[in-house]
Amino acid sequence: MLTTFIIICVVFCLIAMAAVALPLWFGGRKAADAEDRHETILGILRQQAADLEKEREAGRIDLDEYEESRLELERRVLEETARDTDAEVKDQSKVARIIAVVLAVVIPASAVFGYLALGRYNAMDPAFLEAVQNQQRQTQGHSQSDMMAAIERLQNRLKETPDDAQTWYMLARTLSNVGRFAEALDAFREVDRLVPNNADIIADMADMTAAANNKVITDEARALLQRALKIDPGQWKALALLAIDAWDHEKYAEAAAYWEKLLVVLPEDFGDAQQIRNNIDEARRLAGMDPAARQAEAEAFKGESVPTVQAAEPSFVSGRVTLDKAHADKVKPEDTVFIYARPTMGSKMPVAFMRITAKELPFEFKLTSDMTMAMGATTLADVKDVIVGARISRTGNFMPQAGDLEGETSAPVQTGTEGIDLVIGTVR
Repeated sequence: MLTTFIIICVVFCLIAMAAVALPLWFGGRKAADAEDRHETILGILRQQAADLEKEREAGRIDLDEYEESRLELERRVLEETARDTDAEVKDQSKVARIIAVVLAVVIPASAVFGYLALGRYNAMDPAFLEAVQNQQRQTQGHSQSDMMAAIERLQNRLKETPDDAQTWYMLARTLSNVGRFAEALDAFREVDRLVPNNADIIADMADMTAAANNKVITDEARALLQRALKIDPGQWKALALLAIDAWDHEKYAEAAAYWEKLLVVLPEDFGDAQQIRNNIDEARRLAGMDPAARQAEAEAFKGESVPTVQAAEPSFVSGRVTLDKAHADKVKPEDTVFIYARPTMGSKMPVAFMRITAKELPFEFKLTSDMTMAMGATTLADVKDVIVGARISRTGNFMPQAGDLEGETSAPVQTGTEGIDLVIGTVR
């Protein structure tokens, strides 16, 4: 590919050089042709002068007519000889050819130095392109083709296990990531059917409903958000979306109230906390309310039941995960390792998980109730016994695939168990 690119550049340079230099190089011919024309005209004038002289000697014209004709011929001779001389013609031809040579050197040199200074001369290098693609995978996640393949795998799995809430949830998230919001909404509805009355899922449904309607919060989305808040008054996404919706409808007092509750449930080090405070002050000002009362109302909300921010010692399981040496040659250092804990009964959706790379193995892990998949159905705090496992994925996809290396505890362990010895040594 790089060689092809260089050949194309050289061809275009040659075309540019030919278009500019060749007319200059051969332009001297026009000057030579003009000189030949001058000589021909002067020869004709000389012949006319000789003929005029013969006519006078033969007495065919009188003296006055002779003098008038002779003066006319002399005038025309002077006009012709006053034009470009031989020296001028040669000089012009020489200058044109010098310019042609100079441009033949300057054009390709300018192209090369300009590209070295402004272009990326390694952009067509296959090694460089592969490095860029690897970097994009690391920084931006999966490619579009990877996402499409993952969607197809999830859909095929659901044909076999249509009541698997974990697969429905992963399908919904993947569809939303590629902008297929209507399909994502249908998938979230299936999750809501299988895991009813979960505030996080309901809020995601509302978000997808708005996304599928050009990011407009419809009556349906608004009802879902209110439903989520009835289940969990501190559901952050519902509070944020309702605040934006109230602001858009110029219900500034409601917007301020939702943002105030949102501040309470967000972590203290949340990056946009100051922006939310500014929004609250502006909403209160537009509503004719006293901004100073904001803190008092926020403190009052802290006394309400907010399940998502209840302070409690997180449940956990901990141990050490290693890779069976018999499979070490099958694993690359950059492969993704998922460590998870899942319920012993019902859905196999992890209640806690973490992600590392294969080069970090062996790894001392600790899974806590804070390490959820953002679904919020259950956490380690909600179960007593779990199966702890680890899986190595070359694609970085959490969903298990054929060829993945994995390992799980042979029996359930209680939450709070330490020193779990986990070995990855089975090919899926």
